[in-house]
Amino acid sequence: MSNNRLAPERHGHTRPMAVRKTDPEPRKAGCGSAGAVIFLLLVGTVVVLMLTGVLPSPFETQITAPPVTAAGTPTPNYFITPVGHGTDTPTATEQVILIPTDTPVPTQTTQPTQTSTPWSAAFVIRGTPEAFPHTLLYDRYACEEYLFIGGEVWDLRESPLKGMIVKLTGTYGNGVVDLSSESGEVTVYGQSAYGFVLENQQIKTDSLYIQLFDPAGNPLSARVKLSISGNCDGNLLLVNYKQVQELP
Repeated sequence: MSNNRLAPERHGHTRPMAVRKTDPEPRKAGCGSAGAVIFLLLVGTVVVLMLTGVLPSPFETQITAPPVTAAGTPTPNYFITPVGHGTDTPTATEQVILIPTDTPVPTQTTQPTQTSTPWSAAFVIRGTPEAFPHTLLYDRYACEEYLFIGGEVWDLRESPLKGMIVKLTGTYGNGVVDLSSESGEVTVYGQSAYGFVLENQQIKTDSLYIQLFDPAGNPLSARVKLSISGNCDGNLLLVNYKQVQELP
């Protein structure tokens, strides 16, 4: 037998336990509707940002930059035109040049050429230059020594005219000649005579020129070429000037 004692049985009816009566917690109203409003606001904000371009739209095709290609190789077209945004292919346009019909075309104007006015000499050489042997006036010199050139100057009344300038220019032999003589300073030819003395080269030449000027250097006659024979019977050359019109 077990040594444990059995508890004495209690007779009679069992008394029920008292249970505290509590009210159920009231359900919080409005939580579900507030979350829906916040969700809609977030969705609307995202849509607005995608429409304004702040956020990329998942429905648009993304455009990526092409990779760098080596120089000299053709560049492939990596740009894809989004659907619905096609662009027209540019076509070559014809360039039209308008030429006004009423505008006068400029023409090149020709500059007027300078023309020399006719010049009339106030003095001319009487006759032609004459050649004589130098012994006619210079018999004390040998033919081989000198070449003599001289003459007189007369005015309109055949009177001796002093103070005029006679110039002998050009070349003789291997030398340049540039000499001047005033009428009236060499009396061997006359009262209004001039004269030149050159070392006789005994050559034939026509490279000497003679001309009459006034004291101011204005030409009074034409520039005349002299012919030198180089012979001893012609080494004295006489050139006389005669006035034919009034001086200005």
